[in-house]
Amino acid sequence: MQRMLIVDDEPVILDGLYAFFQKANFQDMEIIKAYSAFEAIDWLNSVKIDIVLSDICMPGMDGMQLIEQIMDRWPRCKVLLLTGHNEFDYAHQAIRNPCVVDYLLKTEGMSHIRAAVERALTQISEENDFRYQAAWFRSKLPRALPQLQRQLLLDVLKRTDRHDIASLQEELDAVQLPFESDQLVIPVIIRVEEWNNYQSQADRSLIRYAVANVAEELLQDKAKVKAIDLDAQVIACFIQPQEELHSHMSTTQVERGSQLDSWNQTLRFVYGTLESVQQSCADCLNLSVSIMVSEQAVEWNRVNQAIAQLRLSVHESPGLGMEKLLRVNIQDELPYTPSIMNQQGVVALHLEQIKQRITAGDREWIESFHKWTEAAKEGLQDPFFRMKTYTGAANVLIEVLHELGLYESAMEEISLSRMLHFDIHTGWSDLVIFYQSAYEWMISKRSDARLNDQSQILITIHHYIKHHLEDDLSLTRIAQEVSLNPSYLSRWYKRITGKGISDYIHDRRVERSKELLLGSSCKMHEISAKVGFSDQHYFYRFFKKATGCTPQEYRDQKS
Repeated sequence: MQRMLIVDDEPVILDGLYAFFQKANFQDMEIIKAYSAFEAIDWLNSVKIDIVLSDICMPGMDGMQLIEQIMDRWPRCKVLLLTGHNEFDYAHQAIRNPCVVDYLLKTEGMSHIRAAVERALTQISEENDFRYQAAWFRSKLPRALPQLQRQLLLDVLKRTDRHDIASLQEELDAVQLPFESDQLVIPVIIRVEEWNNYQSQADRSLIRYAVANVAEELLQDKAKVKAIDLDAQVIACFIQPQEELHSHMSTTQVERGSQLDSWNQTLRFVYGTLESVQQSCADCLNLSVSIMVSEQAVEWNRVNQAIAQLRLSVHESPGLGMEKLLRVNIQDELPYTPSIMNQQGVVALHLEQIKQRITAGDREWIESFHKWTEAAKEGLQDPFFRMKTYTGAANVLIEVLHELGLYESAMEEISLSRMLHFDIHTGWSDLVIFYQSAYEWMISKRSDARLNDQSQILITIHHYIKHHLEDDLSLTRIAQEVSLNPSYLSRWYKRITGKGISDYIHDRRVERSKELLLGSSCKMHEISAKVGFSDQHYFYRFFKKATGCTPQEYRDQKS
């Protein structure tokens, strides 16, 4: 999804541009308006903006100054400048700025302005196509250095004591990772929800590498970043600000304030850009992913714990299997730490596939389960192989129960404590029956939970809209309420309900307008504000188009 921010201090012009582009039916583009450069900056601080259409001459901060603020936050944003006069000096400055794609006179008309927006969208699309072509990814297949970098970061995940990090800077430098070991790090995980057409392990391996490159390419504009595979479904990103932030005792208060600003700016950039990572995966790779990001930067020896909490968080909110976009408040304590790598031999590989399919709610898990039982049965005569197989099966079951948040329920509903009595003398058939029934129970629980999740998300969306008609009802704001990607939310809502969110908002505004017209003595400008219209005349046109009469006519007829 793309976002266009329209900025103008003249309400008549701004409302006209906003209404025009709302009706222009640009596919998957959200339109936002700001009545001043300062309001625009608030939006730039809140969400990622792809296109800015701005007046040049505004009080307090003009368009050229606004460009600097835009570039500081979103370097890839395309800017279109509007002016009422043919001012050569402004035009000359604007053309020299690489983010300005056009300089327009307001007198040129809406068709020229629309054409300029279309050119900006085309430019964004071409840049994405160039960056994410499959051939481009194949040419970037990892060599020795990326593998060494990945191995070091996986090793860091196992280090939980401060003294384990003592030599980290030397190790980072040796494999040319750009991080500072004495600085905090922002952990992010990207989880594949739907593989779609990528069925072979070779394809999935390449696509995981492609996802990592998408994340690195988009985030490296204003951050130091490295993305690696954690397992066959999850990619982890490690992020620090681009500039070095010194943490020595001699740091002055001014320097500490500057460091805090840099961290806040980096976090803001990361939060906004991760939405683009999701969108690029969907558009360029045909891949559905969820992203979980820490709300706090953490020390290197706490990264493993933070990633464990990020992995768990996807199951702690409604919408499992959807394209989630979650900010997670990392806690100091965690009751368990999931295994990161657990693939040893053919039996372990099949067991890992069972885990992935159960976690994803894939009903084809039984195929992997049968392969696991057949592969394991061949080596059970060896007591050490038998012990390793039994232990591995128990570990994976407990891990999946924790990851799905079903551990406590399993203790009560499937007699999980029976596992405590399993040893190498337990019959293989008894063990297979127990694990098959346990996994069938989990799949059943997942199906029920998914239906409940969808209902809960719809209830949350509708409740928010009904009680905030006078507030911001942009797709971005509603998506934040349910922790979903805005573009995904739009598609999902239409698939579930058969109509768009904007249609539901429209209906609720009409409904609420009628209630206020008949059930209150509110004046027209008050009703207009209560249902989300800053312009009373626009409210009149909206109501008449929806009902066939003006608000006053409706009140008079019904009374």
